[in-house]
Amino acid sequence: MNKLILTYILSCFLFFNSYSQDDKLIKKGDAAFAAKSYTEALTAYELALQQNKDNPYVNFMIAKCYLLTSPKQKALNYAGVAIRKSNPPSNEMYFVYGQALHQNQRWDSAIYYYRKSDPGKTNYKLISKLETECSYGKKYTSNAKDIKITNAGALVNSQGMDYLPVITADMSKLYFTSRRAGSIGGKLDSDGLPFEDIYMCSNVGGAWNQALNIGAPLNTAVHDACVGISEDGQTMFVYRGVNGGDIFQSELKGKKWGAATPLPVNTEFFETSACLSPDERTLFFVRATNAYENRDIYMCSRTVGGNWSKPVKLPINTPFDEDAPFMHPDGKTLYFSSKGHTSMGGYDVFKTTRTSSGTWSTPENLGSPINTAGDDIYFVLSADGKIGYYSSNKEGGYGQQDIYSIRMPVAENVPNLALLKGKILDDQTGKPTEATITITDNQSKEVIAKYHSNSETGEYIIALPSGTNYGVAIEKEGHLFYSENVTLNATDGYKEYRQDITLVTVRTSSKIVLKNIFFDSGKSTIQATSFSELKKLTELLKNNPTLRVEIAGHTDNIGDETLNQKLSEERAKTVVTYLIQNGISANRLVAKGYGSSQPVGSNATEEGRQKNRRTEMKIL
Repeated sequence: MNKLILTYILSCFLFFNSYSQDDKLIKKGDAAFAAKSYTEALTAYELALQQNKDNPYVNFMIAKCYLLTSPKQKALNYAGVAIRKSNPPSNEMYFVYGQALHQNQRWDSAIYYYRKSDPGKTNYKLISKLETECSYGKKYTSNAKDIKITNAGALVNSQGMDYLPVITADMSKLYFTSRRAGSIGGKLDSDGLPFEDIYMCSNVGGAWNQALNIGAPLNTAVHDACVGISEDGQTMFVYRGVNGGDIFQSELKGKKWGAATPLPVNTEFFETSACLSPDERTLFFVRATNAYENRDIYMCSRTVGGNWSKPVKLPINTPFDEDAPFMHPDGKTLYFSSKGHTSMGGYDVFKTTRTSSGTWSTPENLGSPINTAGDDIYFVLSADGKIGYYSSNKEGGYGQQDIYSIRMPVAENVPNLALLKGKILDDQTGKPTEATITITDNQSKEVIAKYHSNSETGEYIIALPSGTNYGVAIEKEGHLFYSENVTLNATDGYKEYRQDITLVTVRTSSKIVLKNIFFDSGKSTIQATSFSELKKLTELLKNNPTLRVEIAGHTDNIGDETLNQKLSEERAKTVVTYLIQNGISANRLVAKGYGSSQPVGSNATEEGRQKNRRTEMKIL
């Protein structure tokens, strides 16, 4: 809730509390309200209301309690009774009634009572902002999109508060934060609710299974909130209320989370909500002077030495609060929530796109029904763009705040990216293994990112934004590297590749396909996009000085077989020449061409012929 609105609503309490109240329940509610224990106050006021349903003060206080908690829509009836039973209603009553109408998306009526609450225009700035929000609300709800929003269900949500959903790029895991019974430590905070804990669900057959508390070491006896997850689910950002509020980072080792360590971007101020870009080289996070106001989104980049640069504010920030940044796996679309821009009330979800020059597009409101007059926040989206999640305090949920799924209109904006996933196995044991995965831009020869498969499951998830020729190299000590090529045009849309990869140990007769060595069509001239792979091959031979290898050239069966045989031999010789020129002894190398005699795919299809046109390395 906007600080100005909160201050105004609380001032109403001071105004009405000047009247003498004899009822013990009302006094109990007043004391709890003054202490900002609104849930406790609501309970007391509702009991008092049973004795006199027409008491304008009690109805008014119940309305304010709902506006300060949830569901805010419930404030409407109570605020209406307070006005009807007061003679005359106060300006503060009109304002709270306007707020309740606003929350119920009765835009014109809300504007009317906002204006009625400020006849002397002493709160012109606040009322003007609220009127503008209602105007945007009319615009968006009159052009609502055909989007299905569904409660995530009882296996995810509880009777408490459930929020901050984050998902892995392939939607195999859902992490979220909950203030439900059974939290670690078992204690209640000053607001009467359990401390925050982190929970996790797994995707089983397309549905989330029962949420589980992830336990120690990430959950402790105090507030622990998951505020971000990497796309592969192996790096988590955790908020803890220390040093004014800080962000911590934890790594998944096998199936266990390591101890969380503070990020270097933390200050004495309030830091929360964090996310990584797909290449893990850019960090987005939120910083504020305190936990209640002036939230802005910052960005910093990972330096050559692996450290984070000095954070800078994004230009999308407004004089109002911004929160919950989420960079989509496409590497360019940033979703966030804001109380500014064209919000229709509270936080609305927006998106902005980073251009090739590094600028950001004008933030676009996701519209109705995703956004409402309440707080719509913590939006995340699957890599394929089909399913989103966010938290909302909609009426009719399981608790005070629930997690909802959103079926997005994919036809409007299909993400252009490839999602690579699978397992990495060891050929000797057949078991999953940890390996280093290096992603290279073959055109610029720049290493874009490095990842690791999970040490216990061998699983990996990598999102590759479109428009680039990628070289993928998977390495583990004592093994030959595995290479893959992924070429994505800017308009290819979404593609998903699942591939389980077996790493081959360094031994006689072991061989690998060098998928990132490219030649000019019909020639033996090596293209520049091959040099990253050739460099890696050179390093392998230098690190294993006793190896003798055969470089083999292969073709498809299109054209004259004699010419194919000659071309395969020349290509193999060209690779050997490169290796010799880069320090590998000639007596360790054999070049051999096989023409089309050893196909690995069907020559009847282009896909098969492409597999047959290859360069291999075999240990002799």
